[in-house]
Order: sequence, then structure tokens, then C-alpha cells
Amino acid sequence: VTDDKLRFDFSYGKGLKVDQLAAVESIVEDVITRKLPVHTALVPLASAYSINSLCAVFGESYPDPVRVVSVGKTVEEVIADPENPEWNNYSIELCDG
Repeated sequence: VTDDKLRFDFSYGKGLKVDQLAAVESIVEDVITRKLPVHTALVPLASAYSINSLCAVFGESYPDPVRVVSVGKTVEEVIADPENPEWNNYSIELCDG
């Protein structure tokens, strides 16, 4: 993640059907159109794992502190209220790179 580049990854248990792929593309295009800000911060690993909507790669080992990337809300807002269901509307991920 940089100021001019953001890679979109997601996992799904099986191949997407054409209508499912179109729905994912629509969601991503909507977020891009809204020009939501991208925030990053180094956070203690335990604090990061307390975020209820956090996306992390299963089996991945993350450093402590870990870089958290949040699209739309600041990392500080998310860490201050990690169980807020509103965060399910945003992309919040751990970044090891």
C-alpha cells in the first residue's frame, strides 16, 4: 500500500460465478469512486487482533507491532472501539509488506 497503489485481495472458498464477480467488482468500484482515504499505522499485535472485522491471512505470521491498513476510517478510530459493528463496512487489514 502506497499513496498511489493499493492491491485488492480477498479469499473465497470456491470459484466465483459471473454474477458474484460482477457484485464484487461493483463494490470495489463504488469504494474507489467514493475516494475513501487509506490510513496506516503500526499497532501492537494484540490490539490489532481485537478488531472484530479485521482481515488477516490465515496461517500468516505478523510482526509485533504490525502495520494496520484501514480504508475509510483512521486506524486510531478503529483501535479506540475495536468491536464496533460499523467496521464491517470498511476494509481493515494487517499488512506484512
